Amino acid sequence: MRSLYKIIHTTCHTSWGGLEKRIFNEAVWMDKQGHRITLVAPENTPLFQRAKAHGFRVYAISFSRTGLISDYRALVRIFNNELPDIVNTHGNTDAKIALPAAKKAGIPCRILSRHISAHVRNSWYNRRLYKYLSHYVFTTADYTTRYLQTMFKLKGTQIFSIPSGILAPETLIPRDEARKNLAIELGCGPETRFVGFVGRLSRDKGVTTLLQAFRQIQSRINHHLVLVGNGPDEYRNQLMEMAQKLGICDRTHFIGFKDDVWPFYRALDCKILASENINGIPFEGVPQALLEAMYCSCPVIGSKTGGIPDIIQHGITGLLFDPKDAATLAKLLVETLHREAATLERVYTARKKVRQFHTIDAMGRDIIRIYRLHQIKLGKR
Repeated sequence: MRSLYKIIHTTCHTSWGGLEKRIFNEAVWMDKQGHRITLVAPENTPLFQRAKAHGFRVYAISFSRTGLISDYRALVRIFNNELPDIVNTHGNTDAKIALPAAKKAGIPCRILSRHISAHVRNSWYNRRLYKYLSHYVFTTADYTTRYLQTMFKLKGTQIFSIPSGILAPETLIPRDEARKNLAIELGCGPETRFVGFVGRLSRDKGVTTLLQAFRQIQSRINHHLVLVGNGPDEYRNQLMEMAQKLGICDRTHFIGFKDDVWPFYRALDCKILASENINGIPFEGVPQALLEAMYCSCPVIGSKTGGIPDIIQHGITGLLFDPKDAATLAKLLVETLHREAATLERVYTARKKVRQFHTIDAMGRDIIRIYRLHQIKLGKR
């Protein structure tokens, strides 16, 4: 291995969310430091197309369950041709074939990244993946690290919590200007104020809890509720029907996907992430959407699940509530909007911590430190 590394990232995922943003932002940062980046991913996906447009070397592999053997052989060929120093997998399906292929090709550093907090089955093959085929496991949340460390008996030198670092714009639009622009876009009065959600519209994000909480306090606040993000059409339609039944549709706005979400964080008086456990098991890692909102000096409220408590310290950087507890969320939302001094103090502390610990530079430096420690180990051997 060298001081400048050849790194191959693999992923089977096909959407454009926090996981894919993490891969792309990390790759761009590493590229700027002089490292050489290659991506292996399904073709015609947002991440593949962005990586290709950026100038990264890309290989198209579908990672379909019916093509595991052919995909494995293709990966061995890619690794033998590229001779990377590091292979980093980012999904369940690609990890199962890319890690064995990387070992077959003799890649000196193999990393399995686990972006979500969902539990992993303690099967013989997962034990092989996490304990023997990968040199390191990267997670985005302390909860996930503790769980995997216990499940697979991993040493502290094998697994690391590395939350996604945000790639912030050079400048941020003034908050009042962002709010007025959003009011114009939605056809609202110029003095309208907003609270909302930015992210993927899916059941695990707890959007129904947010709608229920907003219904409970709509008579006590003057704000409109904004939901920024895409999701399955069927689920989105269910949410819209729910807003109609709750009598809040005239003050609830489904905006859809936006490539540039920074102005929305600046326009909101509070960003809420009400993520839920799935079958009693946490799913959420450390959400980039919360870190981005905190960087934008937007007050945040989150549920106590997965990696959310890693970054929201209740009463210090934001407010926390139990998943599905709409009544408490409603109470905390009113508190955030009406107790301005306490809210501003939390906002200041949150932004300071994000700038210190959760930028793309901080994340990149942590990863490079692990690369170099591994390089030292190889040298000693």
